Amino acid sequence: MFSRTRLTSCIFIILGVSLLAMSLVSSAQDEALVHIVNIRDQIGSGIRTYIQSGIARAENANADAIIFDVDTPGGRVDSAVEIIRAIQDTHVPTIAYVNRQAISAGAMISIACDQIVMTSGGTIGDSAPVSIQGEEAGEKAVSYIRKTIKSTAERQGYNPHIAVAMVDKKRVLVRLADGTIESYRPDIYEDERQKGEEMEVISAEGELLTLTTDEALEYGFAHGRAETIEELLAMYRIVEVDGVMTVLTAEAASQKQEELGAESVWFVKSLEGAAIDEARVSLADRIVIFLTSPIISSLLLSFGMLGLWIEIQSPGFGVPGMIGLLCLGIFFGGHMLSQIDAQWAALAFVLGLGLILVEVFVLPGFGVAGISGIILMFGGIFYVFKSAYQFETAILAFSSVIVLTAAFVIATFCFFPKTRAWKHFALATEMSSDIGFHSAGDEDYQSYVGQTGTAITPLRPAGTIRLAGKRVDVLTAGDFIPSETAVKVIEVEGSKVFVEALEEETNTT
Repeated sequence: MFSRTRLTSCIFIILGVSLLAMSLVSSAQDEALVHIVNIRDQIGSGIRTYIQSGIARAENANADAIIFDVDTPGGRVDSAVEIIRAIQDTHVPTIAYVNRQAISAGAMISIACDQIVMTSGGTIGDSAPVSIQGEEAGEKAVSYIRKTIKSTAERQGYNPHIAVAMVDKKRVLVRLADGTIESYRPDIYEDERQKGEEMEVISAEGELLTLTTDEALEYGFAHGRAETIEELLAMYRIVEVDGVMTVLTAEAASQKQEELGAESVWFVKSLEGAAIDEARVSLADRIVIFLTSPIISSLLLSFGMLGLWIEIQSPGFGVPGMIGLLCLGIFFGGHMLSQIDAQWAALAFVLGLGLILVEVFVLPGFGVAGISGIILMFGGIFYVFKSAYQFETAILAFSSVIVLTAAFVIATFCFFPKTRAWKHFALATEMSSDIGFHSAGDEDYQSYVGQTGTAITPLRPAGTIRLAGKRVDVLTAGDFIPSETAVKVIEVEGSKVFVEALEEETNTT
């Protein structure tokens, strides 16, 4: 009897421990995992690469949500569009946390997320495209951005009229008497006003809409206010709606259950106290962002081409050439790291450079090879700029490279030869005719025919003679002629002077 009681107690203890362990495992499995991607700099190819990597990292880790911590003045529209596509393609629920400002491209990225939460004093909007000089873009660019932001807002359930007012100054954003927010063309707005329609103007014609945190909440464009990430997490739940995982506030989840029924909306887990994995901008990311900026890219290319130009103009291969190749390598390599197919542009640049070298050192004059080389080199450069920047920025950067390179070349050959550093790159000795150097363009070699001179060095068959008080490089017909032998010029072919010994001529006669 005693042994049975002890056995029964042991069984209950084992079962209790097992249940406790299962409970701990279950609670560990239910702990949410949230990835944070910071958007702090201007939107460009480097930030785009960082964001895309952050999304991929969250997907691989089976994260429950991604929070984009946004505080940016905007940037390139083309990069923003690619970021929007990456956000829309991910299966992980997304939240944009407007941590001060989401302007221009930052607003577009925020609208692509499932939820928008703003900190107190935050702003979102002003997404009209501008040129690199800060001037308003043309109607074609505005139309493209307007359609992009409108379709993005419609897809994510935001009011598209508010999104359009952030882009198009030629719209009047109003709130009707029933609370509905619409955007009208100015003529339609005037017609409605004449009819006596009660409307509150939110954004007048000629204004770009920028919403504060309070306004975004009032107009239903933001889902909540939070001062910290922890406060934001406490607001949200992971919910399965009709088989699709999404993230909703507790109030929004209850409303969904009332609308669709409890059987269609399942509570999965809370984000409160979730484990956080922050995708920080690494040193490598910052270096890529810096190197791929238009100004730095233009300088790298200009210095690279200057270094190669100096090497072409001077004998051998030295420091300028190495610096030039390094700058060009950093230019193309930096853009390759930002996921631009710059390797093909680099190949075109190398082929073009090779054709120019052939034209300079092998083929006379300047023809097909040289022209083809220039086209390949500058075509490769422009391809990189066009892939990395908006068209206007690409044109400006490309023009800057040409102007800077020309300025550097002129400055180098006008002022640099006067400095001590030039002696390390160029020959210090002038090769004049007094020491035996003769330019083909300056000498009338045909006048040497029939003249006599004396061999200064043995002619085997090449050597040097003294002729009319000058040192002249000559060739024999194949015979060896000792030094101090009298010789006679018998033939000239271009800059080649052929001689024979006078003793041989005398013996023959």
